Amino acid sequence: MIQAPVLLKALNAFLPRLETDIRQRLLEIPAEEEHLRTAYQEARAGKRTGAAWEVWRDEQVTQAAAAWLLAGVFVRFMEDNGLIDQPWLSGPGDRRQMAMDQHTLYFRSHPHQSDRDYLLHVVAEMARLPAVGPLFDRRFNPLWRLAPSGDGAGGILHFWQSIDPVNGALRHDFTDPDWDTRFLGDLYQDLSEEVRKKYALLQTPTFVESFILDRTLTPAMAE
Repeated sequence: MIQAPVLLKALNAFLPRLETDIRQRLLEIPAEEEHLRTAYQEARAGKRTGAAWEVWRDEQVTQAAAAWLLAGVFVRFMEDNGLIDQPWLSGPGDRRQMAMDQHTLYFRSHPHQSDRDYLLHVVAEMARLPAVGPLFDRRFNPLWRLAPSGDGAGGILHFWQSIDPVNGALRHDFTDPDWDTRFLGDLYQDLSEEVRKKYALLQTPTFVESFILDRTLTPAMAE
């Protein structure tokens, strides 16, 4: 079952590590830094930011790191609840090994690539699914702008596949017979305090959700 507070604490601790990895990779690959600088100049010209380059760059790194972790959460929820047939990252029971086998098969066909390429392949596969495609759309999801290194991507895989030595179970299990996804909104809101403050992220209260749905979707379905 989903243990949202435990998951949030673990992701909060992992986020700075991933930010550091993405930032370091950006500094080591001039072409990617130049591409980001071009985006920065466009944002400045369009008056979408007045921040200095370093400040804006770090904001993009934080957004990308958070997006990579949230993407993993979306994939894991679908994997653990059988919403997709093939597990890519992990899963309870046999599904963890199935995901690891899929990882092995990928590198048999792509021996010169890294875990970074594997994760990019996974999110590309998710983008092909009609139900969640918009979540992984290249036009909107910041994970496509900045990706982790091979080692950083390996760290993400290890995070999702890690086993609790106390009980021998997967540390993060997303199995939920009710498919309750409200925890995703809380996670999106609380994963990065910096992003939450800058963009005023706040999940819509339940009573507001009900108010809207009672006057829109519910009568539309009845009609």
